[in-house]
Amino acid sequence: MKNKIISFFAGIVISIYSFGASAVTEVVWWDFLGGGDGVRMKQMIDNFNEAHPDIQINATTLEWGVPFYTKVQTSAAVGEQPDIMTYHLSRFPLAVPTGVLRPISAEELASVGITADRFFPANWEAANFGGATHGVPLDIHANVMYFNAEVLGEAGLLDENGHPTLLDGVDNFMNGLAKLDEMMEFPIGFASDNGGMIWRWWYSILNMMEGDFVDGSSICPGDKCEKSLQILIDLVEKGYMPSNVDYQSAKGMFISGESAIHINGVWEVPTMVDLMRNNELGFKFGVVDMPQVGPKMATWSDSHAFAIPHSDKNPISDEKLEAVLKVMGWMSDNSLFWGTAGHIPANTEVVDSVFYKNMQPNSTYANIGENMVVDPFLPIAGVASPTYDAFSNYIAPAVNGELSAEEAIQMMRDDLEALM
Repeated sequence: MKNKIISFFAGIVISIYSFGASAVTEVVWWDFLGGGDGVRMKQMIDNFNEAHPDIQINATTLEWGVPFYTKVQTSAAVGEQPDIMTYHLSRFPLAVPTGVLRPISAEELASVGITADRFFPANWEAANFGGATHGVPLDIHANVMYFNAEVLGEAGLLDENGHPTLLDGVDNFMNGLAKLDEMMEFPIGFASDNGGMIWRWWYSILNMMEGDFVDGSSICPGDKCEKSLQILIDLVEKGYMPSNVDYQSAKGMFISGESAIHINGVWEVPTMVDLMRNNELGFKFGVVDMPQVGPKMATWSDSHAFAIPHSDKNPISDEKLEAVLKVMGWMSDNSLFWGTAGHIPANTEVVDSVFYKNMQPNSTYANIGENMVVDPFLPIAGVASPTYDAFSNYIAPAVNGELSAEEAIQMMRDDLEALM
């Protein structure tokens, strides 16, 4: 009888131990990442799960843009939000006042090695909108200039290191384009009908010219908004880039060799690298920071970040929080692979590593982290915002010759100030 009792309790102890050893914390994950971004993130999630048998990420990809952010709001309102999600830093000014983003304390972040000094200053500032850390930046995705090295070389627009020489000053840029214009119909392939793409280039120019998008409740004070827009209008009027070109056609102009320069985001770097690797591009290409057409360098940038949604009805548990923090720390430390999507890792220790420095062409534009300018800290700005709508409605028509710079800026000003 005694042996039976001992065996019985031993069985209980073994069962309890086995249960504890096999307990797994499920982390419910939402993102909006499609295409190459989605493929790479799935691989990173698989790698994390394999390395952490006690934590398993259960990931769901939802529709990008307004539908994603709306679903986050509605799910949090009823306590059915995920444990972690991707979020654009440019959307923080819209999200933070609603309380949908849980602040993360410095102590919580430090528990997984996340500290402010590991990130580019402007990037970390954006993550701390509202006086608290509401997310951890994963990357910097910015506008860049793709160039056909063979055509620019033939035009005498490369230095001895193969770096474009038409990047310093608006006159220098225009003079360089004039040389290219003698060799091709349109030197620049750019999505001139796309409000979002125009915003990114225009906002870079505005900051290069040391202009302001907002001052108090006033949109575009002074005249630098108009002057910045006029530069883009001039590019079309001079025949340096065509009017009313959609995104895919603009990219196709560069890939086919029809244009020698392509202004786009870093997210197209994998496209060019794959074409080059498969001998389908037909020329050597390079990628650099944007042409500087004002007194200082500034490049529009946004970031994918990780955030924790908050719900008053169902706040995240301590167990889940510990697991989510481990996910954030691991993703940041292992973001070198994410860099193959063209993005600049937000973690400066990764950017400074010998592995990233040998990643081409990515390392040639890593300096953007030092001069990045994020979208204005306004509820009306950021990706899929009223500002993007205004650029589609008024600024794109101006670039394409349908409105003057003054008319377009005033129309945008009227619309956006009504929302302030």
